[in-house]
Amino acid sequence: MPDRLQTAQQLLATRPALAAFEIHRHGDELHLVKEGESFVRLLPVTDDGWRMEYFHNLERWEVIDFTGSLEACLDFLNDSPHYLFWTG
Repeated sequence: MPDRLQTAQQLLATRPALAAFEIHRHGDELHLVKEGESFVRLLPVTDDGWRMEYFHNLERWEVIDFTGSLEACLDFLNDSPHYLFWTG
């Protein structure tokens, strides 16, 4: 059975807006990374639920008002390009 990181990597590769990014594990968190910088982190809140935070204006982590499965979180980010604005 794949671990959370492997699952996240597989899911990431199938989302067009996110496919160029990498995902890394930092403790229990998963971080989406571009050019060595984390811009979104996913924090586990239950066995299959995640909360998201993004690095707002490259200054501070800010909570995204969305909690869901890993797949739902990545779908939300894929469909919400305004959270990806500075990663061009």
